[in-house]
Amino acid sequence: MHCQWLGGSLRGVEGLPVRIEVQMTRGLPGLTLVGLAGAATRESRERVLSAIRESGFQTPAGRMTVNLSPAEEPKNGSAFDLAMALGLLEVSEQIKPVRGRDWWFLGELGLDGCLLPIRGALALGLAARSAGAAGLIMPVGNAREAVLLDGIELGVCDNLDEVVAWLEGRGEIRVPAMRDVKIPGEESNHGQLDLCEVEGLPRVRRALGVAAAGGHNLLLIGSPGNGKSLMARILADLLPPLSGDENREVMTIRSVAGLPVSSSRRRPFRSPHHSVSIAGFLGSTKGGGRPGEITLAHRGLLFLDELPEFNRSVREALREPMEDGAFVLSRADGIIRWPADFLLVSAMNPCPCGQSLRGEEFCRCTPAQIRRYISRISGPLLDRIDLLVEVPIWRAESSRSAAIAGGESTAEFRMRVAEAASLRGGGAEPPGTLDHDLGSWLDGQLEAAGASYRLRSKTRAVARTVAALEGRKDIRKCDLLEALEYTFLLRGKIDRTLSC
Repeated sequence: MHCQWLGGSLRGVEGLPVRIEVQMTRGLPGLTLVGLAGAATRESRERVLSAIRESGFQTPAGRMTVNLSPAEEPKNGSAFDLAMALGLLEVSEQIKPVRGRDWWFLGELGLDGCLLPIRGALALGLAARSAGAAGLIMPVGNAREAVLLDGIELGVCDNLDEVVAWLEGRGEIRVPAMRDVKIPGEESNHGQLDLCEVEGLPRVRRALGVAAAGGHNLLLIGSPGNGKSLMARILADLLPPLSGDENREVMTIRSVAGLPVSSSRRRPFRSPHHSVSIAGFLGSTKGGGRPGEITLAHRGLLFLDELPEFNRSVREALREPMEDGAFVLSRADGIIRWPADFLLVSAMNPCPCGQSLRGEEFCRCTPAQIRRYISRISGPLLDRIDLLVEVPIWRAESSRSAAIAGGESTAEFRMRVAEAASLRGGGAEPPGTLDHDLGSWLDGQLEAAGASYRLRSKTRAVARTVAALEGRKDIRKCDLLEALEYTFLLRGKIDRTLSC
């Protein structure tokens, strides 16, 4: 006897449709699993047989073969347990399904027959919808992901008995609804400091607005304790909330990573330690793939504190994702394309001891040590960073002046940033926003600085964002000068005496 059920396997952040075929023939009792099954999938034999016994059914007597098709694609994870159990029960004539043949069945079985949550349920649900499945059954533990799906019938169950009762028409399955499932908010450390509480850093505050409005990568350079990390967390709060499609992308990545989904539309904020490995940073292809830090930061902010201290391979791995918003991870056990469209905010000290901005009497580093330290950031990586901002030394008089003058709160500044982003628009620079004379002047400055084509484009884009923050579409010379300061001043290539 032969039957088949439908399920899915993870491949990165995408789901792969899998047909679970079960056949029973005469011979010594045994269960053979074929179809490039991974370790967790191969171990399902013992889980499935135990769950069948504990659910009140008989262990199938005969030679059983389970094929996971397509055979040439690796299958990983425990999501096939439920479909395999249903197939074994059907071919041994212990159940007679009257519905659900064109549904997907996902879930890991416990030894007692209960259904346990699986990793990547949201990605697999989206794959089921794309494949034209009539519906989807998954464990109750994955209800948080289920409520984020639309366009497909859904049901959640606690154990194998409930699924069998529904298949035979003896019972109904629960349909998850948003009101019945409590989804926690995003766990995050940002959002605890308001911009108006930050004293004496007007230029840095301005740079944060430019970075948020235009999506410009930012490098903060300053002495230890000057507020670089705090500014990065404030910048995360200035970013607009996720749209519906963006939120589904982010939650799919979290589901694949085994992290809880969230009801918050706050953009991701990832801050890996500088000891992170290249596999932890980029992700892996083993077992269907696990996303790394740069994929977990997709549609959000990636903060790299103490940038020169990161392993060189980790730093250089940023180059392609920063250009393309995605990257292909190719390993012996598979090739996976991971999304990685993030805003990079990095921070570093000006020298190994971090005190060179305070003056020679405070810094104990030699010029050679400073050069070696700065040279850890390669030219190609630096070329991809739009804004270089020096975080000045804290001074009491500047803080008092800022307190007297007051300042915008994070909420007020976020509104202005959103207006600037809307005014700026997207894509390439619209024609006519920079007149011929200003364009010629800018080209001369960039040529004298030896700018690459990439930096030339970035300078114009930054100037366009600066103008948008002032409520203008046209670019003026003062906008270009501010953009040149951000892109070239700390590279030592633009004269500080330039002014409007």
